[in-house]
Amino acid sequence: MDTLALGTDHSIDFYRTIMELPAGRHLEYQCYAALDAGVGATEEDALRHEARAARYKDRGNKEGEYRWFLETNNAHYAREFMKINYSPRRLSFAALIASVDGKPVTDAAELGLEKLLVKLTSYGLTSEMIEQALESVRDTFSTELAEHFPARYNTATEELAQAVQMKRRVLALHDYFESGDMAHLKTVERIDDAMLEMMAPEVWETGDPDNALVLRRRAFGQLCGVLSEHGVPSPEELTVFQFQTRVDYVTAKIKREAPR
Repeated sequence: MDTLALGTDHSIDFYRTIMELPAGRHLEYQCYAALDAGVGATEEDALRHEARAARYKDRGNKEGEYRWFLETNNAHYAREFMKINYSPRRLSFAALIASVDGKPVTDAAELGLEKLLVKLTSYGLTSEMIEQALESVRDTFSTELAEHFPARYNTATEELAQAVQMKRRVLALHDYFESGDMAHLKTVERIDDAMLEMMAPEVWETGDPDNALVLRRRAFGQLCGVLSEHGVPSPEELTVFQFQTRVDYVTAKIKREAPR
């Protein structure tokens, strides 16, 4: 648990390790973090979506058309979020707050988190404080999950593939600037297409059955149901470490008991 002082009169405690963070809170943190990464709430985010949409449109096929539609929607949502001052990033941090001035935070619903942020802003919470805290917990959560549950959370392979593509892109651009050969720009274009495939847009449309947040929450609820059926009470209240350990145990148990 980390403590963040807000002036001289107030402080907040927030979770920063999977050994303390409740699984239910981790889900909400992940949902808002995914919404921030997938949509965002700035003009820069909107322009990023529009640039991707244009590249998908250029493909001239049904898959490209569909992805163009998704990215165009994402640009629209990013600007709407900006207009109403809705910040998934701030909400992702709010989901990690355990207590304010020693009083436990028990309302993790979106409206409750919004009200909490309004109060904390009046106490002196700034965007810079939130950014620093989130950067710290992102690194910690990622490291701890990969260390303890590598089969599900080791992202090294994916990150290596992206790093290789980025290195190839930088080298191709360098060769183009050195020689002026347009073939190197074609290489850059192919790499950009490959990177786009790695970052396929998700669905965020409210009411769509494929909405990424709905799918995440449903999957978590179903997993909690499975754990409960196998003797794990209130799995959403377990720490992330305990929750993932129970998932490993129950998975192995189901495999052992499966008919052969």
